[in-house]
Amino acid sequence: MVTANTQNAIEIRGLQKSFGSTKALTDANLIVRSGESRALLGRNGAGKSTLIAMLTGLVTPDAGTIRIQGANGEITEGPGSDAIACVYQKSTLVPELTVAENISLGAYPRKRWGSVDWPAIRRTATDQLKDWGYERIADKTVADLEPLEKKIVEVCRALSRGPRILLLDEPTAGLDEGASHELFAQIDSLRQRGVTVIYVSHHLEEIFKVCDSVTILRDGRDVMTAQTADLTVNRIVNVMAGVSEEEAAAAKKETATEHRRHGELGETRLTVTGAAVGSRVLGASLTVREGECVGLTGLDGAGHVQLAQAIAGQIALDKGTVEHNGHTLGQGNVIKTINAGVGFVPEDRHVDGYVPEMSVEENATLTIVDRLRGGGGLINAGRRRNRFTELSGAWAIKCDGPTQAVEELSGGNQQKVVLARALASNPDTLVLVHPTAGVDVTAKESIYESLRALRDSGRSLLIVSTDDTDLEICDRVIVMYKGEIHAELNAGYEEWELVGAIQGAEEAA
Repeated sequence: MVTANTQNAIEIRGLQKSFGSTKALTDANLIVRSGESRALLGRNGAGKSTLIAMLTGLVTPDAGTIRIQGANGEITEGPGSDAIACVYQKSTLVPELTVAENISLGAYPRKRWGSVDWPAIRRTATDQLKDWGYERIADKTVADLEPLEKKIVEVCRALSRGPRILLLDEPTAGLDEGASHELFAQIDSLRQRGVTVIYVSHHLEEIFKVCDSVTILRDGRDVMTAQTADLTVNRIVNVMAGVSEEEAAAAKKETATEHRRHGELGETRLTVTGAAVGSRVLGASLTVREGECVGLTGLDGAGHVQLAQAIAGQIALDKGTVEHNGHTLGQGNVIKTINAGVGFVPEDRHVDGYVPEMSVEENATLTIVDRLRGGGGLINAGRRRNRFTELSGAWAIKCDGPTQAVEELSGGNQQKVVLARALASNPDTLVLVHPTAGVDVTAKESIYESLRALRDSGRSLLIVSTDDTDLEICDRVIVMYKGEIHAELNAGYEEWELVGAIQGAEEAA
């Protein structure tokens, strides 16, 4: 319930913001009462991140007004740094420091002669954590904490400055269901103490447990604000996708025949049966045929990335099998998987995609080092150069030369080197996780052109992504929800169908 104080904590009117030719916000409005919990929803690119950045003062609007209830209760113009705190999706904690040190980070209390008051730091942390029942972790190193404990420390640090408004960006990312419910209870406690909460999440079922009301952004505008009690998941999905309930109800799914963009499909090449990985993947099965491009998607934590990693041999299955070209693949063995004809592009190129100091050609051929060896076990430089030249042409890699260090390339060309590495072993099947992550529009189209060419040449592609544009090149899209295969959509699906399936809805109508 909303607290009795009905004074507005946030008044945003007519916000506009452009980044070059891209309009992030065109006319955004947001009015939230003190003590209210408001969900801020919208698809990727709707303007949520820009709006949050303006509230925290990181981005200045081109036009419009922002009025905030300050820490003293007075309404002020512009974002109030003392009144607003934000907990971001990606952790900002320092792993090597203790919980107490992290909570006071940037504002360590000092003694009379300027030295750090360590007892005061610990008291502050203990007082903050006591409200959550976690005072026992004050002296622990953050690196040793469980995911829920880390999230609680993030929130405590945000609240240590006494803000009246708390922004939560995907707060349940990385948490299991039990931990999420515990976090929800703590958020409710904060609201009862008068803290206003702005809750950003792609998990729509959460907002019915946490939020009083919902504001939906689409194309930089607020297109709906309503009480949560008056909404359903399907209604929210339709508004996010820009389709009326009547249009959604009238839309017909094309299930009679399989939609193919290019040519005929070959035999089944990849078969996954009853795959299970911990609590992330719960008995998933799928197939990919020769010359087919299949998309695999879902919300963060749905299990699609872990399933891709298991197929590629990055992690072992707890249950189930993966077969490729009629042969069962070994579990958790990358080299054997590569030799069996499966190439893999990892989720984050910066973490495990390439070695920055190594040359372009060295990185592009890392998966076939043994095949490049000549007499005496040394790598045949000519053979490596020839293979790199082929790969460079296939992915249109732009560099000063084969010996240039990968770290000197643009993001798009770094990603192309990672793609080249996956293709170097001449695989029949490519498993690509977020293949266009962090690249510009030109590089994206270049990558798509290469992927289409690979598919049309008979290779099988499994594209694992949450980027709608990545999925548009697929012949069908498999949607996972809470560790299970939830839906399968043929190419030509309506946007609302995909949005609804990702949210776990049976139909977005």
